[in-house]
Amino acid sequence: MFFILHILLMAISTLGIITGVSAAMFFRKKRSWLKIHKYLNSFSLLGMSAGIIMAFIYVSSTNGEHIDGLHQLIGLTAFNFAVATLLLRLYQFKAKNKSVVRTTHRWLGRFSLLLFLTAITLGLILINIL
Repeated sequence: MFFILHILLMAISTLGIITGVSAAMFFRKKRSWLKIHKYLNSFSLLGMSAGIIMAFIYVSSTNGEHIDGLHQLIGLTAFNFAVATLLLRLYQFKAKNKSVVRTTHRWLGRFSLLLFLTAITLGLILINIL
């Protein structure tokens, strides 16, 4: 049960982040792009937090090792980068050098998305789907 919840939460959250990043990249001329971007990415990060908790509960119930593979390491790194991206979002409006913080926010967000997709691929290999 926890394993299935982990997969569903992470998949839905990754799709949410893809949509949020897409809103920022392709719909900047629309009036509500920033609200959509912030809402989707924040909600997706919350979903990923729940997905990570489900993974920890699942691994604990099977007496397995929590961080013992590339999937887990890359997934946790991606999550940490996404949290850092969120914190940069909050900081960029108060920063003195806004353009540097904004650029870092953008690139860290893109890189965390790439890492999430890598973690998904490795997870699918881990459960013999790919």
